[in-house]
Amino acid sequence: MKPKFYLTVCLLLVSAFLTQAKDVEWLAPINKELQNNQDVSHYFEPSEVVTVMAGDNELTALYRDHTAEFEKGVAILIADWHLTQSNDRGIDFLRKSLNDYGWVTYSISAGSSPRINNDELPDNDNVSVAPSLSQFKKPDLDAYALSLTSRFKAMYQQALTHPGFVIVITQGQSGAILNSYLNQQTSEQIDALILLNNFYNEAQKNKSLNQTITTTPWPTLDIYYQSQNHWLNQQMVQRKKLARRNHKLNYRQRALFGNQSSEQQHQRLSKEIYGFLTWLGI
Repeated sequence: MKPKFYLTVCLLLVSAFLTQAKDVEWLAPINKELQNNQDVSHYFEPSEVVTVMAGDNELTALYRDHTAEFEKGVAILIADWHLTQSNDRGIDFLRKSLNDYGWVTYSISAGSSPRINNDELPDNDNVSVAPSLSQFKKPDLDAYALSLTSRFKAMYQQALTHPGFVIVITQGQSGAILNSYLNQQTSEQIDALILLNNFYNEAQKNKSLNQTITTTPWPTLDIYYQSQNHWLNQQMVQRKKLARRNHKLNYRQRALFGNQSSEQQHQRLSKEIYGFLTWLGI
């Protein structure tokens, strides 16, 4: 009797659960950037949190004033997508350490990445290897690029409220997208561009990015961690060759080692940037 009793109880519990599940309202996923901005407003000093309008959207930036005798200008730091404006992969350390050298810093997030392309590769009996499928669909990537450039424009206008130079520090794949935008525009005049692990997860896009980086007019410091990924490591040698071929004399490349979250690596990262800017005379 007991097995039948237990079976009956289990069936009743499952039936009750399924009945309640039908009545549960579907909830949308939490907006990660909104959640992050709430954390920023809660944990950071009010004087460090600045809100600017990027098109029709509010953008939360972390602001720090310089602590040197003279102000050199503004450093705009743009984190990689899905990372916060205070992430521990160098952005948070730089937004603080650059203050000691006379730089006002504004750090922003780049938002969530475009949706991953989940389409299946088409069958093709005429080739032995299936054609590659782009990681992101073009409309989604274009929409993300538009949102990212809107954020950059807003921060550039904010930077113009300060005297001095304007330098931009970009991180990861969002930085690669911004690179393409900067190469097509002339309205935002920057004095130096610093790349932190700028790359794409697509071979063809990386080739275009390499050409873009090595033909831009502004001074460029290209920093990468050798432990980042194979996409990036494969491109760095090619970028250096292209910079020589394209006579980009203001291009510098530096490799870092170890853990990207290590404070020792952050200190070296900061010194590399300081040395590059000193070489430029700014």
